Amino acid sequence: MTSPGVSYGDLDLLADAGRWHDLLRFAATVEAGPVDQRRETAHVVALEAPAGIAAAAAELFPDDDKGVPGPLWEVVAQNHTWRELTPHLADPRTRHLTAHTRVLHGEDLRAAADLDPQLLDAPLCLQPWEAANWYSTLDIPEYDRSGSSGCTIWACPSQLADPKPLPVTTVRPAPHTAVALLDGLSPATQAYAFHGTAWEAASMVATDQARMPRGQRWQGLRGREGSQVRFADVYPSLVHLATGEGPYARRTGQALGRTALWKALAAMADVTPAAGPGSVSALVKRLHCVVWQEPDDEIWYLHLAMEDPAQGIAWVITGNAFD
Repeated sequence: MTSPGVSYGDLDLLADAGRWHDLLRFAATVEAGPVDQRRETAHVVALEAPAGIAAAAAELFPDDDKGVPGPLWEVVAQNHTWRELTPHLADPRTRHLTAHTRVLHGEDLRAAADLDPQLLDAPLCLQPWEAANWYSTLDIPEYDRSGSSGCTIWACPSQLADPKPLPVTTVRPAPHTAVALLDGLSPATQAYAFHGTAWEAASMVATDQARMPRGQRWQGLRGREGSQVRFADVYPSLVHLATGEGPYARRTGQALGRTALWKALAAMADVTPAAGPGSVSALVKRLHCVVWQEPDDEIWYLHLAMEDPAQGIAWVITGNAFD
């Protein structure tokens, strides 16, 4: 039973009064109210309550990765450090997703007890190339009681620096296991792999050659331009893309986006995620990346070719979504 005077309608008043135990009890009691009301109450408790109570609220809906306004394991990580939360988190999945969210906030958890670095296939600290253009105040939603803010859209490239014409060329498709993982980052994008350079692969897809019958290639689609970029420059957009962010779409948390991207990068490096971050970081250091734009790009778009010269393979991920 809930305490007298505890109801969803008094959520703000009860939170202002610090009645966290009462609110937690309401959120945890199935008979107390509809699930959306209990879930919203859990959101406020996870966001604002002391660490122990906040952690308990975060574990009430452990599989609700697309809850509004955000997954509770991302919410609880906003205002509490891992040291504050770790004694109170028991559910393994919530525990690890919260920890990886704290990693995205800049914590190094490699020495943390009871965390399995292989459970989510991503390292327990940001690699230098991840941290180079990742800003937690922008790239992770900032939650309040009713919503969130931040720059978590995927928009790449925002502009073409020193653009050069894409080459007029044809290269062969390359069957590769990473294509399925790159393709799975978002339903709004498609992935390909080719034997050749990033410039050649970008040309194949930007001019629609990969989807055109052989006899119709190079008819009226020339003149596209691209720019060379660092992988670190596109990394935040790839993480945001992999969360499912988009028009009228419910995204999940950034930790799951990062996990999906690390799995794809491990496949591109031809290693298992258990191999550790060294092989993926070595791949990222080798990658030659080319971006381009499409005429109908608006808010959500990404057009990227990534070449590993050691393998002679270039992967492409491209697509956009419309509001």
